[in-house]
Amino acid sequence: MTGYSKFTDFLWIPIVLLFLFPVIRHSGGHTPVDDSLVEQGPLMSGRAVLDSLLSDNLGKPVIVNFWATWCTPCVGELPMIDEVFRSMEGRVAVIAVDIGDLELETLLKFREEVNLSMPVVWLNENDAVNLKDDWGLSDVLPITVVFDSEGNEVIRAAGTRDESFFRNAVEENSLPDTTAEHQIDEQILHINVVGQEADSLTQMLMAEAVELASEEGVDFYDPSIAADSLAMEELYLPNPGYSYAQPCVGGACGRLVRTPGELRQAVGNLSN
Repeated sequence: MTGYSKFTDFLWIPIVLLFLFPVIRHSGGHTPVDDSLVEQGPLMSGRAVLDSLLSDNLGKPVIVNFWATWCTPCVGELPMIDEVFRSMEGRVAVIAVDIGDLELETLLKFREEVNLSMPVVWLNENDAVNLKDDWGLSDVLPITVVFDSEGNEVIRAAGTRDESFFRNAVEENSLPDTTAEHQIDEQILHINVVGQEADSLTQMLMAEAVELASEEGVDFYDPSIAADSLAMEELYLPNPGYSYAQPCVGGACGRLVRTPGELRQAVGNLSN
């Protein structure tokens, strides 16, 4: 099969535990690159731009990484993917697709602090929903889809991977004939809860989070407390002005949810 259309014909790669929360900023064994020395790559927006980039890069392997600034595992993974892009420039195409930030300004603020040489494409909410449906994407991040030089999807992976995974995925002699399978070593549920402690919805989210992940598996942040607000900035957790929870398993995070019912459903989606 060729082309970029039939994405749902491939099996999902299970989530591999490479990052145990809250230790999720960098993968072990990787030496971070000083991104102040990295020239910022182009920022584009829109589904049409993404489709055009895919079409323009037929003839070489392509890595498409779906992420969001609020997904801390995603943020820790991006520099590794960018290193692969820089070291293999001309031989491989890489596209980082921000599919989870509702406002472009959020991404622009992120780029003030983090330099990425690979192209970044931002999708608004409507484009993101349509693309998830068209590509059959699950409601977790990060997700990486790898195509060979003929446009065949050869790997689809939910959750973070190390640098060697991305290098092997696009090396001609390493490309699998079918979607690779990786066994789940371990899955540890971790839930971030954000809100003011006295807020009733925050309390309900906390109670549900503790029931799902135990007290050891839940981190609480009150944006009105300076230390918590600083910690949220370091983790790129958003402060939208309302209470929310973010469930994560291994190296993948689900979307931000606002009710206990949505949280339970999101946790179920992570294990699918």
